[in-house]
Amino acid sequence: MTQTYFFDVTDIMDYVRTETSVSGIQRVSLAVITRMIARFGSERVKIAFWSEKGRYEALDADVLLQMDDFDANALAYLFFGEKARWGGEIAPSLERYRTRPFKRGVYRWVRNFHATLGNDRHFKKKGTSLSDWRNFHAKRREFKQNPPLERPKAQLVHTIAKPGDWVIVMGAVFGQDKLAQALADLKSQKGVGVTILIHDLIPILAPEHMHGGFSHRFDRWLRQSASYCQSYLANSIYTKKDLKEFLEKEGTPRPIKVVPLAQYFERPALSDDPQLSAQIKDVLQNPYVLVVGTMETRKNLMRLALAWEQLSISGEIEMPRLVFAGKQNWHRQDFNNWLEKNQNLGGLIEVIDRPSDTELTMLYEGCLFTAMVSEFEGWGLPVGESLSMGKTGVVSDNTSMPEVGGDMVEYCDPFDVGSIAEACRKLIQDPKHRSMLEARIRHNKLRTWDDVTEDFVQFFEDEASQKEAG
Repeated sequence: MTQTYFFDVTDIMDYVRTETSVSGIQRVSLAVITRMIARFGSERVKIAFWSEKGRYEALDADVLLQMDDFDANALAYLFFGEKARWGGEIAPSLERYRTRPFKRGVYRWVRNFHATLGNDRHFKKKGTSLSDWRNFHAKRREFKQNPPLERPKAQLVHTIAKPGDWVIVMGAVFGQDKLAQALADLKSQKGVGVTILIHDLIPILAPEHMHGGFSHRFDRWLRQSASYCQSYLANSIYTKKDLKEFLEKEGTPRPIKVVPLAQYFERPALSDDPQLSAQIKDVLQNPYVLVVGTMETRKNLMRLALAWEQLSISGEIEMPRLVFAGKQNWHRQDFNNWLEKNQNLGGLIEVIDRPSDTELTMLYEGCLFTAMVSEFEGWGLPVGESLSMGKTGVVSDNTSMPEVGGDMVEYCDPFDVGSIAEACRKLIQDPKHRSMLEARIRHNKLRTWDDVTEDFVQFFEDEASQKEAG
């Protein structure tokens, strides 16, 4: 019997409800889904999600092929229809209300009231500024919205699923109790297999980096998942080890297959005159080292900044800028306060909030090398992205990151400022060493999303063979 694969995208639906760009984990899911469509067609590949109607619904996955890129705006339209506003239509600080027109209207009135008073403090608390608010409204230009997707009709997963089909969860669906029940029902009532791609166990093993009740929700979800998940996927050998230990401790061991992610960056097509912000244009004028990723304590921002300070004080080398590019996230206030107190280390440190794909491509292409000195990763997408752009980097020698970097990067101890500084100094001061590592990148076969998809296919084939063998 022909299998149908339902890829759960509930996390993507929840994410684009408030966000105007797609994050790394969502890109992983979409990269695999689109390749599965190319291989099996929309009759066998569906996207599934717990809808606003309180039902587990499915759409033909080929709707994703209508997108030129993994566009959060188009995805929001797919899930929420006309009430979802395109990113460029949303005033600063109102992004979280992109699918809630009433609240958007209320808070727009509040912002306008404070703008009339000239109250910049109100806007600062909301992560923006009075000038940004005024500039947005002063442009008075018509926003050019992409043509809407052709939205397919949703079907209930429970009515179309059959024995031997699979639901594949690749994103963060913690706290989704009704979704968990729907998956349990599909397993028990329809004979559908369920597997989950585990990206890391950071919320359990390093809860100090999490926000609010996130760690508790993750721990509860992972424990419960064993009741309906017959096997797991892990994105690295390191994550498999952590997951295996967790499941065995809980008394619920399950088969785990490692499916390493890709060492790849999806480059957008660049025009002859790409649209870049003034900040990006300025950064590209001088040597810099690039740090890509969400800005939070787990990324070890402070130690990297202190290493940069240590190198600059030594006076031994001409210092490039250190450029952080990513979304602001949890527990970053100490780092932000340090930057403000030290005036961004006299201009040696630059923070670029949420660069576009085009801007990120230009930043990767123009950097001397990259740095990812995280305390804990389940994989390390920016390490692989850097390699795919031909750039070596300074990388932590712990958790999963050596699996991504191989022999193509310079390693450091992420808990030792001196070790970070020495690894960076070596790549800054010794261009020949940097070139040698770049040559290794060119001679290695980097892992692609096609390779990742092939591992998924092999997993399903192995599971089918085991079931037939009895």
